[in-house]
Amino acid sequence: MLRLTGTFVDLRPLEEADLDRRLEMVNDPDVQRLYIGAVVDQNTRFDMESWFYSLKEDPFSEQWAIETKDGTYIGDIDLHSIHVIKGEAWISPMIGDLSLNENPAYRREAIQLIADYAFQERGVEKLLIDLPSTDKQGLELLRELGFVVTEETEFDFIHDVQTVTLAVTPESLRRG
Repeated sequence: MLRLTGTFVDLRPLEEADLDRRLEMVNDPDVQRLYIGAVVDQNTRFDMESWFYSLKEDPFSEQWAIETKDGTYIGDIDLHSIHVIKGEAWISPMIGDLSLNENPAYRREAIQLIADYAFQERGVEKLLIDLPSTDKQGLELLRELGFVVTEETEFDFIHDVQTVTLAVTPESLRRG
């Protein structure tokens, strides 16, 4: 099995066995506020399975589990829209163990690992990410990695959520 190895975390393909824990994470209101910018409807096991199996069949998408060095699943990264627009891909990282979000090294390394993989193994030339403008730590971390803001959009006017789109290229990605 393919594994991307770092100092703090490893990435491996997301498995069906991860779905119960993922469901807990994505239904946590604090996780939703951090990664979406607002509390949203709860997901069911059926929702999670439907998401997992539809993306598993999508040739333009890969789901990667984030594990600590002791093998604990703490979240995942969706690498998607790979070459839907030639040379581009998008990522959606989520660390659902909020105690680990206090140390940005976990999220930073997970993003760095998937970026290196996307550039070196998938031939991506530009990697993009959307995140809520309220995620100040995430914005700072992405800037430290070399991502630059390309767009700011009002995503959900009901909840007053703005998203920021950032992009990085192989040349601008700052490693370690």
